[in-house]
Amino acid sequence: MRRLLGKLIPRSTGGRWVLGTGLAAVVGVGIYLVFFVFAFHLIFVDEVVDEEGPEFAVEADIDALISEALDTAGTEAASGAADAADAGEPGESGDAEAEPIPDESMTVSEHPDDDETAADEPAADAPEADEPAATAPATTAAPPPTTTEAEPAVRVAYVGSFGPRSHPAEGTAVVLTDGAQTFLRFDDDFATDNGPDLNVYLHTAGPDASVGDLVGDFIDLGDLKGNIGAQNYVIPADIDLDRYSTVSVWCVRFRVVFGTAELVPMN
Repeated sequence: MRRLLGKLIPRSTGGRWVLGTGLAAVVGVGIYLVFFVFAFHLIFVDEVVDEEGPEFAVEADIDALISEALDTAGTEAASGAADAADAGEPGESGDAEAEPIPDESMTVSEHPDDDETAADEPAADAPEADEPAATAPATTAAPPPTTTEAEPAVRVAYVGSFGPRSHPAEGTAVVLTDGAQTFLRFDDDFATDNGPDLNVYLHTAGPDASVGDLVGDFIDLGDLKGNIGAQNYVIPADIDLDRYSTVSVWCVRFRVVFGTAELVPMN
C-alpha cells in the first residue's frame, strides 16, 4: 500500500500540493452541493414576512374583510353539515294525514228565502243612470329616478386552507378583488418549511393531485416571499379562478410540492 501511495503521490512538495488541491476541490464541491444545490441550511432558517393588505383604488379594512369571510365560510360549512344530517331523519309531521278542507263554493245557505229577497232588492248605493260620472283630476307623470353608478367595493372572492404535501403547511389563503385588481393573500397564520427555489403556483388540478397532474396546467405567481407570515401576490386579470382553483407552494428545482390549498368561491 505504501509503495502504491508512493507512486501515486510522490514524496515531494509538488505531491503535497496536488493532494491538498484535490482535498480542497472535494470540500468545495461538497459545500456547493450542500448550500447552493440542496440548500439544506434553509431548513433551519425561517424567512418571516408581514406584509400589509394589498392596496386598492378604494379604501378597505382587509383584516376585517378576511375575518368576516372566514366566519361566513365556517357558518356555511356547519349549516351544510347540519342540513345533511337532518336530511336522513324522517320528519314527525310527514306521517300525519292532512285534514280535508271544506269547499266554500259547495256551502248551501240555511235560509234560501233570504237569498232570493236580497237578490230582488236594488243596491242602495247604485248611481242613477242620468248622473254623469266624475272625472279624475289630471296628474303629471313623475320624472324617472336618477341612477348613480355604484363605487367598486373590495370583497373576498375565494377562501382556502393550506394542508401538507411533502412538507408541513398550514394557514389561510384568500383572493381579494374590487373587480379591477385581484390579489392572492396568505394570511398571517400561513407557515411551511423553508427550501430552495420556492414559488407560488395556481393549478387546474385538485389539491391532492399527483405532481405530474399539477404541472400539467399551472400559473406561476412568482417567488415565495417567506415561509412564514402574511404576503400578497398579484393575480393577472385574465385568470379564471374557477379553473385555477388550487394554490401551491412549489419547489421548482426538485419538482416537489410543499403544500396546497383549494380556493372555494364565496357566495
